[in-house]
Amino acid sequence: MKFKGKVSILALATLIALATAAQAVPPMQAWEGTQWKELTQEIKVAYIQGMGNMASFENTVGGGGRAACISRSFVEELKGKSVGQVVSDIDKFYQENPAKLKTPVIEVVLRQCTKICPAEPPAAEKKK
Repeated sequence: MKFKGKVSILALATLIALATAAQAVPPMQAWEGTQWKELTQEIKVAYIQGMGNMASFENTVGGGGRAACISRSFVEELKGKSVGQVVSDIDKFYQENPAKLKTPVIEVVLRQCTKICPAEPPAAEKKK
């Protein structure tokens, strides 16, 4: 077999192996309170900064639709808060609501730290 044939077979085998490995990776899931409470302060800060960077990038690049609207609102509303304040707000939410540890961190940020998504009413006030 010529060299080119061997390289082609090796490349094909590599692609098949990578495709199989990619299928074995579980889908990305949003972090929630159970993970959040185990994180160090540095990782919490990095997570919030990453959210802010992504929102700022989306605003800079442009684009329309609801996603851009959420990012724009996120950036504008959090201008008056430090990253430490946002982390403290998230910590406080999970401490005061241990039954809501399955709530994704991003939902807590949007509901508790901004006015983008209204906070949930207390359980007694929910409509039937």
